[in-house]
Amino acid sequence: MAITQSERDGVFIFKLDGRIIASDVQDLTDTVQNSLSQVNDSPKLVFDFKDVTSMDSSGLGALMKIYADIHPLGGTIAVINVNKHVKNLIVMARLITVFRNFESEDEAIWALLNPPSESLQ
Repeated sequence: MAITQSERDGVFIFKLDGRIIASDVQDLTDTVQNSLSQVNDSPKLVFDFKDVTSMDSSGLGALMKIYADIHPLGGTIAVINVNKHVKNLIVMARLITVFRNFESEDEAIWALLNPPSESLQ
C-alpha cells in the first residue's frame, strides 16, 4: 500500500493506493498520527479510496483506531471514491454513519469545514 498525503484548508487528505491489509495498517496509522501531531483540536480527515484494490478487517480496524483517537477531540473522517468491496465492508461493520461518504474531494472538504449547525430546542 502507498499513501500520498496532502492538506487543504486545514483538512488532511490521505490518498490510499493498493491493498489495505494487516501488513500495511501500521504504516497507515503512523502516517496519520505524524500528520496530526501538529493539530490541537477537531482534526478533519479525508481518505480517498480511488486506487484501493482491497481492504480486510485489519484495514477497517486501523480506520476505527484513527477515528477513536480523533473523535474525543471533535475530529471527523470522510471517505471518497469508495469501491463496492470497501463500501460493503463498512456497511457490514455498521460503520456507515461513522465514516461520512462523499462523491468528491471538494464535497468532502466543504462538508467537514461547514458542519450542520445543531438546532436549539
